[in-house]
This record gives sequence, C-alpha cells and structure tokens, in this order.
Amino acid sequence: MDLKKILPIAIITIAVLAVVVYAAFRPATPQDQALTGQTGAVGQTQTQAPATQSQAPAAAPSVPADTKPVSSTAPATLVPAGMTLEQFCEKYYKAWMAKDWKTAYDLQPYSKRNAKATQADIDSFGQSREGYGLTGYQIGTPQVSGNVGTVDIQMNLGTNGTWQTIWTFVKNDKGQWTVQDSQVSMTGAAGGTGQ
Repeated sequence: MDLKKILPIAIITIAVLAVVVYAAFRPATPQDQALTGQTGAVGQTQTQAPATQSQAPAAAPSVPADTKPVSSTAPATLVPAGMTLEQFCEKYYKAWMAKDWKTAYDLQPYSKRNAKATQADIDSFGQSREGYGLTGYQIGTPQVSGNVGTVDIQMNLGTNGTWQTIWTFVKNDKGQWTVQDSQVSMTGAAGGTGQ
C-alpha cells in the first residue's frame, strides 16, 4: 500500500481512539450531569462499527427537552449574541477550510481546548485537522428542544470517506447558547461521497 494513503487513515484512527479513551476515562463534570441527568456514565462514547456508504448517518443524540440551563459562571465557549447555531458551525468549518486554526480552536467546546492555549496547542490542533483531509461539509438544520440544540454536520474527507459531527449546545442561565460537545463518527466507507 502507498504510504500517502495509509498515513491519513492512521492519523484519523489514532485521533478517534484518543478521543474515545479520553471520553471513557474522564470524570463526569456537573455540566455533563446536567446534560444527561445521570452520574458516572457521562462522557463515555459508544463505539460503533464503521458504517457502509449505504447506511444512513447516525441520529443526533437525544437530550431531554427539560434539561436545565447550565451555570453562566462555569467556563464555556459561548455562541456570540445574534449568531445562530448554524452560523456558529459555519464559522468553525469555514475557519477549518481556510486553515485559520486559531479561530477554529477557539470555537471548540471548552472541554476540548486549553483555556490558556499556546501556539503549540493551536499548531497541534491544526496538524490533526489537516490529517482529516476535509474537502467539503454540509450543515444540517439545527434541532432545538427547550434549552438544548444540536447541529448535524456531514464532512467530506475525500479518500477518508464521509464523517459526521454532532454539535450540542445548551443555554446558560442568562439565555446564552454554550458549546457543550462535538461528537465525530464515520458515516460512509472510505472513498465514499458526500459533503
């Protein structure tokens, strides 16, 4: 096999495994517990077998509509006032496509970034994103239920297939949207099509 084909797949596999291991072993935070209404199992990712190109994308995670707002005093990535959830996601993916790693890094969920990020953190983030091979994306219609909103993004990673990211937002006690999570999963076979 050609190293140019194996390397991006290996990088993505390592990145996904790192996220799964991190999610499985990190302790639940009060914000996580507010999102799920549970303790203990928060942050654990269910691993799915790779989907084939003909399979439909995974459904957005179900979050109870009666989820209470999160505290505005808790550190969080905020959606700017006047910006829709769809516009927020568009800003993130436009920054990714433009390789504006500082902007994309700052738009991640607070739990996935260093509050005092160094240039090395941002460079590492950018290198990992470049390995994905993003060639296009499609932003789904935001789904809002009470204080919770989700946005489904379909990412075309060229020869790496079609992947899905589900962004989860929860309003805080001041009515501001906060970025709570982004979960990535494969939805199409390598070499599949999609945006």
